[in-house]
Parts: sequence; C-alpha cells; structure tokens
Amino acid sequence: MAIANCRRCGRLFNRVGRDICPQCVKDEDEKLATIRAYLRQHPLANIYEVANGTDVTYDEIVQFIRDGRLLLRNNPNMVYPCERCGTPTQSGRLCANCAKEMARELDRNARGQENDQGRGKGYYSKS
Repeated sequence: MAIANCRRCGRLFNRVGRDICPQCVKDEDEKLATIRAYLRQHPLANIYEVANGTDVTYDEIVQFIRDGRLLLRNNPNMVYPCERCGTPTQSGRLCANCAKEMARELDRNARGQENDQGRGKGYYSKS
C-alpha cells in the first residue's frame, strides 16, 4: 500500500491510482457534474461565464479540459490559450498546429538519432 499526501488538500491517504484523496475526488466529480449541467443549459457559454455561473475557478475548468475529463464537443466558445503560442484551443495543452509541429520535430530528432547510432562506437588500437 502506498501512503501519500493529497496534491490538493495535503491529507494522508492510501494511494490507489490518482494523486488526490477520495474526498477531493468526490469534490472534483461534483464540480464536473455542476459544469456539465451548466453547459447543457448554456451551450454557447465561454469558460469565464461557466466559472461565474458555477463557482468553479477558470484554472480548474481548464485543468479538467486538459486532463480529458471535460469534453467540449457541443460548446464552441469554451476555448483557452495554447501553452506554446497562445492560439485558442479546446483540448490538451497545445493547439493543433503546435501539436503537429512538435510531432514533426520529435520524428525528425528520432530519425537523426537512428542515423547516428552506428558512428563513434568501438575501440581502435595502434598495435
């Protein structure tokens, strides 16, 4: 059994999967239910309007979206800035363009490392 401190409230708890205690999980689930109910009644609301109408903070709402716990299929105005370029996005930490660019860079770097793996290895003696 892994004992841990809750990331949100600091209480000790038996960590099973998440890094928050059962009471904070319950609190988050209630906030999510409140947000979803508000969005069903106000599908064109933006994040600030949802935050004001539900007493859930802007940062908590964005974190729910980034974690994939709040999906925004029918809520076109629920946008927040990309962490890299600031372009409005509705999911994840990066906008679609930055995610593609980052994937290309990772792919390019991975291919570069594959080409370099055979070089510089081994020992040479002058006997």
